[in-house]
Amino acid sequence: MCGQCGLILPEPGPVGELLTEMEAAMIHRGPDSTGFALYGEEPRDDRIVVRARIAEASRAEESLRQVVDGVRRLGAELRGEPQVDDDPAATDRFVRLVVAGAPPEALLEAIEAVEGVVVHSMGRRLEIVKDVGDARAVAARHGVRGFVGTHGLAHSRLATESIVNVEWSHPFWARPFLDVAIAHNGQLTNHHRLRRLMVQRGLRFLTDNDSEVIAVYIAEQLSRGVELEEALRRSIDALDGVFTYLLSTADGIGMASDRLAIKPLVVTETAGRIAMATEEQALRHIFPEEIATYVPREGTAVVWPARPTERRAA
Repeated sequence: MCGQCGLILPEPGPVGELLTEMEAAMIHRGPDSTGFALYGEEPRDDRIVVRARIAEASRAEESLRQVVDGVRRLGAELRGEPQVDDDPAATDRFVRLVVAGAPPEALLEAIEAVEGVVVHSMGRRLEIVKDVGDARAVAARHGVRGFVGTHGLAHSRLATESIVNVEWSHPFWARPFLDVAIAHNGQLTNHHRLRRLMVQRGLRFLTDNDSEVIAVYIAEQLSRGVELEEALRRSIDALDGVFTYLLSTADGIGMASDRLAIKPLVVTETAGRIAMATEEQALRHIFPEEIATYVPREGTAVVWPARPTERRAA
């Protein structure tokens, strides 16, 4: 079921607001949890933005102190004070850190060494925000509507095969690779095998979700110098099942679908903006003018650059 969408703007703008409204239009597809993968502007230094969750609100202050101590032991520098949400009704807490001077894998290990702390994303530009609840509720708690950026993904989840849990919500970060995230609609039948092979190569996963496997599969290829379009094309043969997924990087958004294309996706390219969604009505929810749409053909890999020039399809 699930509903997913993506958006690219010609220049930094209200990407959080627009993605919220697109997902809100598809609330019937997934009321269990909602998530956003948001890309801000390019930083001028080596800073990494970390989005993490502390499972127990009662231990948030002590857990955050331990996280900060761990970061400093790496010789890294915190840029500004950590931001912590303060929803008094919530049993957990979400944290945003900006860190400079830390190797990504060491930083991830240091933060998650603190009991009850899970990293949802790390990136120069990427910030993943996800929680249980519908799009408007999640956006309200986490200030998503105010996010200004160039592009992003959103996903509303109906938990058909696994638990309702924040960590199992989409989008997934392709740990430990910076700035790569995925939203996925479908089911894979060979994800256990793919995960086992990647674990043998030293990669690690947060969950058993098949979507996380796709993200890491693509990100590993990108780290070896494979172009995104080619990595997406390879996935069509490597993945077994029904799937249409959106994968985002700092440079844009790509999609791939299986050769039956059972899981739908509709796209529009209008006035320099590119938007895609599971349902056309989500597109029309943010475009008041008349728009032309198209459906990528089955077994297709497509890349849309974050600075739109020319769509490429394979």
